[in-house]
Amino acid sequence: MRTRNPRGHGERLRAELLAAAGELLEEAAEVDGPSLRAVARAAGVAPQSVYLQFADMNELLGALFEERFAELAAELSAAASGAASAAASGDAPGAAAPRARVRAVCLAYCSFAERRPGLYRLLFSSPALPRREPGGPAPQRGMPALKVLDDAVRECLPSVGAAVPSSTTLCLWAAMHGLVLLRGDRPNVGWPDLESLIDEQLAAHLSA
Repeated sequence: MRTRNPRGHGERLRAELLAAAGELLEEAAEVDGPSLRAVARAAGVAPQSVYLQFADMNELLGALFEERFAELAAELSAAASGAASAAASGDAPGAAAPRARVRAVCLAYCSFAERRPGLYRLLFSSPALPRREPGGPAPQRGMPALKVLDDAVRECLPSVGAAVPSSTTLCLWAAMHGLVLLRGDRPNVGWPDLESLIDEQLAAHLSA
């Protein structure tokens, strides 16, 4: 049985609700999303407790997607930093260093998607995506993760252009998205290994 949170421990309750909602959605990403009552049940709290943290399901979903996209951005940033450290130590010298950074980010993105397929589909394909409020600004969920890739592409191709994200970045993202979904949905096609596929995409999109 769940231990009742002491008064003032709202952050713990919020984290438990987000974790419960994430598990429900990852297990059934094809549905429209759980109800607040289902989230409360999974977290082991009364339905009224949910409303102490979130006004409605859309607000809860918004917070959940922000949190999960932040996890993706953190993994991509770590990959980019690792590639930069390798370059500084001489493992990827000269002109190869920026390209190695793009490669590391692409591999980290695909690894995230293949390691956590339920979460990946939830973030990019789920009908449970939180709705945009009428008249409100377009949500920026996922943009920090995309910026990690865009920064790496710009380091590799300084003449890529002023648009943010660049068309090269968007093409690479589209290629990776297609690869991970098709590899998951059509595993019997006879796919080459992931690194070889990524290298082919880099050769196609990063040619000066």
